[in-house]
Amino acid sequence: MKKADILQLAASILMLVALLYGRPVNYPDNVNNQHGFPLVWGTHQLVTIAGPVDYWMVSLTSLALDLMVWIALILVIPLIVNYTDS
Repeated sequence: MKKADILQLAASILMLVALLYGRPVNYPDNVNNQHGFPLVWGTHQLVTIAGPVDYWMVSLTSLALDLMVWIALILVIPLIVNYTDS
């Protein structure tokens, strides 16, 4: 495997982790998990002042922008590697 292919595979795995990992965000009267990096595309609300809930807030615009950023990075990696190798 070429160096560019390995880096593309690594970036693809990093993209999946960045989009799917839910990091906990706690503040008074709310417990949330936020999904997405660099933009938060989904918020899973778990607890409110009224008690436990199971509510999702999804921003399709942020999800689309996140995907565009990560896919652009995956497509640009071979160009950068090939440019630096030559």
